[in-house]
Amino acid sequence: MAFSMTHSQGPPITIDKPIMLGAGKGTARALLRMVQTAELDFQAMVLEGDYNLSNSLAVGADVPVMLGSNFLQKPFGDVSAMLKYQFVRIDGQGKSLRIAAKAKQGFATGRKLETPLIGMGHHMTYGGVLAAYESLKLGLQSEMGYSVMYGGAHLNNLNYKFGIGLPLLKPTYPVNQVTVYLETEGQNFKQHHGKSQYGYFVAPGLQYARKRFTFDLSVQVPLAQQLQPSLFRKWSGLVGARVIL
Repeated sequence: MAFSMTHSQGPPITIDKPIMLGAGKGTARALLRMVQTAELDFQAMVLEGDYNLSNSLAVGADVPVMLGSNFLQKPFGDVSAMLKYQFVRIDGQGKSLRIAAKAKQGFATGRKLETPLIGMGHHMTYGGVLAAYESLKLGLQSEMGYSVMYGGAHLNNLNYKFGIGLPLLKPTYPVNQVTVYLETEGQNFKQHHGKSQYGYFVAPGLQYARKRFTFDLSVQVPLAQQLQPSLFRKWSGLVGARVIL
């Protein structure tokens, strides 16, 4: 009962989750991503899926499908595969702590624009750590990792995220919850043309979780950034849904 009640809210919106649903279970998610950079505006439907091989090991994949007439000849962005291992699980009465390691391999299947989703132009390997604490009144989520771009060292970056989720309704089982999120993201790249490259962003969001389904809405805006034009985000937003399989 203690474990069920800690899941009185859905997973974070823009941050990956270290929580495993149990062997043989998984999730499917579809996200409409809208991004405005210094160079172009674009939309993508990102299809995500993960499957738990055991109570502590999961695999997954992301497939971005670019929308609009400009992408008819090459509609896919950079596809990626993921492996996640949960190595800490502590449950208490109405609270839970999870920590997991994550590896991700991205493939240069999109355009060579050095722009996330559309195409970075290089294969990428990512390694990081996820952590989440959930109680009946509060959820805290974080992720930190490093990405290596093969053939594009100036795109190597340290990425870190932190989020807070506040459930608005009384916890029930099955889940029926509205949660307000405030999620942040930071990126530090290697120097490019002699200048340091960094970006710091904040994303307020709203989520509705009902039984096996979760619906997300989030808008991300910059706090401060000094990035090359293809990485410079004026704003981004997402609307999406996921289901536990």
